[in-house]
Amino acid sequence: MKLPPVVRTSIALLAFSALSSCGGSSGANISATNPGFFSSRVSDETMRGVFNPQGFSTAQVRKLVAETCTSALGSFNAQPREDDLAAFSATCASWRSGAGVVEFERAGGSNVVIEITGSNAGNLLYDRIDTSL
Repeated sequence: MKLPPVVRTSIALLAFSALSSCGGSSGANISATNPGFFSSRVSDETMRGVFNPQGFSTAQVRKLVAETCTSALGSFNAQPREDDLAAFSATCASWRSGAGVVEFERAGGSNVVIEITGSNAGNLLYDRIDTSL
């Protein structure tokens, strides 16, 4: 059964909202206890997130974030925070899979798994990138 576009869009937005709520401040809490994990959120053309410098260097975060951009990054900036974590922001004209929430996690050694949840034209999208540093 094919759902009308309005219903599909509503379902996608509800699912996306539920998934997006998982990434926000809880990502920073997870990064504090698991240095091998960080998450980010994308709004318009800007990705913002928090990472633990004990798990990833700024250069590594930049490289990983660049893998989620379909073109070249417009900018990348990282600043230390008072809680020993670092905040970052990056701009890109087009994020992969209509990124909304992106999670990065070490998968042993230099291997990293990037999971992207996004949307495009009312469709919920998921993408996974297996990469190495």
